[in-house]
Amino acid sequence: MNEQKAHAAYGYAGMGPYKDGQAEYVMVPNADFNCLKLPGQPFDQWEEDFILLADVFPTGYYATELAQVGPGRSVAIFGAGPVGLMAALSASIKGASEIYVVDFIPERLKKAQELGATPINARDGDPVEQIFQRRQAAAPLQQRLRPGEEKLKGVECVIDTVGYQARDDKDYDREKPMQVLDNMIRLVNPAGHVGIVGVYIAPDPGAESEQAKHGIFPLPLAELFDKAVTIGMGQCPVKQYNEYLRDLIIANRAKPSKIVSHRIQIDQAPEAYKKFDERIDGYTKVLIQFREKARAAA
Repeated sequence: MNEQKAHAAYGYAGMGPYKDGQAEYVMVPNADFNCLKLPGQPFDQWEEDFILLADVFPTGYYATELAQVGPGRSVAIFGAGPVGLMAALSASIKGASEIYVVDFIPERLKKAQELGATPINARDGDPVEQIFQRRQAAAPLQQRLRPGEEKLKGVECVIDTVGYQARDDKDYDREKPMQVLDNMIRLVNPAGHVGIVGVYIAPDPGAESEQAKHGIFPLPLAELFDKAVTIGMGQCPVKQYNEYLRDLIIANRAKPSKIVSHRIQIDQAPEAYKKFDERIDGYTKVLIQFREKARAAA
């Protein structure tokens, strides 16, 4: 096994049992294969964009692959965390005509809007109905429909970046693991596509029911069958996409670091984790900078 130390400023995607990626130095197993070659120099104009190649940018892009997003397609993304925002950026890169992003954190929704998406605040009411109403109120969208197509109130592609910790639309202090999946099934049009990168785990000892503790949830299979919906899900194969996304960054076709909200020192990480977990103070995406970068900037 060829191992070498790599500076953590360029991030580190999880590889099996190897941990502690957010440290000043990390051990990279099979480095000749696992490391992605990058141009430029440390602390240059690309560094923060390249950091996001370690995980969230490829995962957001993978979500759009699972949901078969393409030119002219309509897309709804549940969750405006880092992966959801990267899915919105990826949908834009792929030429989607409509991109809706659903969340209930104002700072996250503002980031989604900055990326060109239409923010949907779930606290304002049923997010699925909000999207239906927006589409029905858009005269050009309605005028282009042929007879019978007015029934297609939803979108063609729907993405879940939330997972089992979804909040109940009627009570955001309460978790409801199936909330996003229920919304997606209502929102996707017949012959549409669903992509799931939000995490669903088992066992989950904190779940409310015995079945949920084992990752078993009720799914309206008949409705999915009737709609002829395709579903893709799973963990992102980062290396399948990171070379291409790197080249989009180099060509100035993608600027994933737009979602970064805070830059901190390593000793500030515990507090930053706490605020990110509580979704307060606008903690959308946090980058850890080490003191040598601060000295270089000075």
